[in-house]
Amino acid sequence: MMNLAVTSPEVVGIPVATLALVVASLSLVVALSALGWQIAKHLLDGGRVKVYLNSAVWEPELRLLVDRSGKWNTTAGTGHIVPENIEIAQLVVENPGRIAITVYSPSLAITGTKNKDYTIAPRALRLKHFDADSTSSQSPIRIDPYDRVTFALDYWSIVPRLLAEAEGSHIEIRGCISRAGARKPRKSSKGLAWRIPQGAWTSREDIQKISPYTVLWREFFKANEAISQSIEPEDATPKLILDGILRSAMQKFDERPTSDDFLAALRESAQQYDAENVQLIMLSVTMDRILDHYSEHLSAWPFGES
Repeated sequence: MMNLAVTSPEVVGIPVATLALVVASLSLVVALSALGWQIAKHLLDGGRVKVYLNSAVWEPELRLLVDRSGKWNTTAGTGHIVPENIEIAQLVVENPGRIAITVYSPSLAITGTKNKDYTIAPRALRLKHFDADSTSSQSPIRIDPYDRVTFALDYWSIVPRLLAEAEGSHIEIRGCISRAGARKPRKSSKGLAWRIPQGAWTSREDIQKISPYTVLWREFFKANEAISQSIEPEDATPKLILDGILRSAMQKFDERPTSDDFLAALRESAQQYDAENVQLIMLSVTMDRILDHYSEHLSAWPFGES
């Protein structure tokens, strides 16, 4: 009986079946690569969000000093700071994609307290005439492709309470924003999270004392800034008048007065400046709490180097 050997066709010495398998595999690789590129292109072309949190010092109507390293403790570029200053958190949101996006709820993500990780939205401040660093008061807000929006958050208004709730020796803060169409908020870099220790009272490493005037001015200015957002611009009290009212009231005392006496002095000073729409009561209400908070770091009354 004769055995017949069945041979497969060959091309250049390679079985056709093997070549077919190779071609099919290459086709699959090409198809998967094309699919991967289409997905990557969709993600790259679509709306994306980048979030940065910077420490900054704002001197209203003068200048804004921003430490763009993302660190909390800073001495970069500060130099001499006028007493009328506010330490803020600058939250920067960028859209590096090719379509516009809508973001909302600018806030801070908090870890290290007795509560679970959560976000909180401090009071937002309006910064004008600083070009790209001017802040938005809108939420939600639309960001065009390759554009950005900036928010200024009064984080010191919440830090003392957060430190009181801390489980350990510090808390950590990151910038946070929500985007329309996305399930989870976007946060700033975890590696650049602000680590704020117990007892902290300033982000600046170049000062040891703070003036009672600076402490009270911050509260006075922020209270009146909130009022100015609800009235016509021409009816708002100019910063120069606010400075004069506070200085005049403080100069009536050789040492720290009672809140009632200080409120009376503020009212008298406001009358002298013929100032209307000025918030006075809020400062007298918060005065004792704020000065007590800074008690270990205050310079002498009435004025000191901030």
